Amino acid sequence: MGLIEDRLAEAVETAYSQPIPKTLGARIRFLLKQEKGLGRAAAARAVAEKIGKSQRTVERYRDDEIKTAKPDTAALVEAEVNKLWQPLVKAKKLQAAVTTGGIKVDVRGKFGFKSPKGTTNDPRYRRLTRRLDAATAAALFDAKQAGASEDVLAQIVADGLRDDYFTDGGSRAQSLQQVALSKIDHIRFSIT
Repeated sequence: MGLIEDRLAEAVETAYSQPIPKTLGARIRFLLKQEKGLGRAAAARAVAEKIGKSQRTVERYRDDEIKTAKPDTAALVEAEVNKLWQPLVKAKKLQAAVTTGGIKVDVRGKFGFKSPKGTTNDPRYRRLTRRLDAATAAALFDAKQAGASEDVLAQIVADGLRDDYFTDGGSRAQSLQQVALSKIDHIRFSIT
């Protein structure tokens, strides 16, 4: 996975209305509740398999007898909770982003330009925080699903920024044909 693809996945994972449980015990209790139809012991075994710990350790986490876990175990628990936390809310927010609301992007990279008068021979670093429209958000997620390269995803972001920021919806710089985005050293997306 590339940087843009990772950040898109992160935006979807964190698009919930309530924050995930903060403590290890609360996270484990949440994971145990997700094992519907299993008894307490079977649910603890199922969670233990997912995080690579023993059933007894999971039970100790659940009962707050052990309040912290090793960093790798804590990361596994957090990843499992993120995967399962508020899936309907995440799906609705993603649907709204690609149909009406768009997606917010915070990016720092080299921007270059192409217009009928020529191209920039010296692209420069810029940091922009803007809202990309729903069509751009949909194009980004569709391209990600199709396995598009980082360059293709970066160009979709650049096209969205061209329309929103550089030409201000067509009210300025109408001759600007293309914006190129390269050497991205920071990018974050948020679905709100």
